Amino acid sequence: MLEFLTPEDADEVSAIAYSLFYDVYSETPREIVDAFLERFQTPEAIREQMRTGSEYAFIISRGERAGYLAFEIDDEGMHLSKLYLLEGFRDRGIGGRIVGYVEDRARAAGVGRIHLDVNMYNKGAIQFYERHGFVLKGRMEYVRLLMVKDL
Repeated sequence: MLEFLTPEDADEVSAIAYSLFYDVYSETPREIVDAFLERFQTPEAIREQMRTGSEYAFIISRGERAGYLAFEIDDEGMHLSKLYLLEGFRDRGIGGRIVGYVEDRARAAGVGRIHLDVNMYNKGAIQFYERHGFVLKGRMEYVRLLMVKDL
């Protein structure tokens, strides 16, 4: 289940991001994680993303916050910009259901492609997206890889 958020929830999302990212990106140099958080996951950055069309939601599992996601339609299709699960909620099929939801939203909007970028050191995430039909398309800035899925 998803609980869609408003700009007033940005502080809570940011707090989760800051607590989660150092665990998820433990293989990534800390200065890169710090820069990413400051650029994209401060409350102000999250509010700006919402203002320009990003939808943020808490992922709820059995009544608990399991993580969060964010997505928006852009010139390339549906951009899945965030999909993060707290450690105790991983490997339960939740991420696959969330990808399915984003696919349904893309189709409903008439969008034929989902794209995302993933940290090149996050092998688990890369494998997860590959299992769900995403294909690696190339390298982006910093340590990010582009993955796409045509619907």
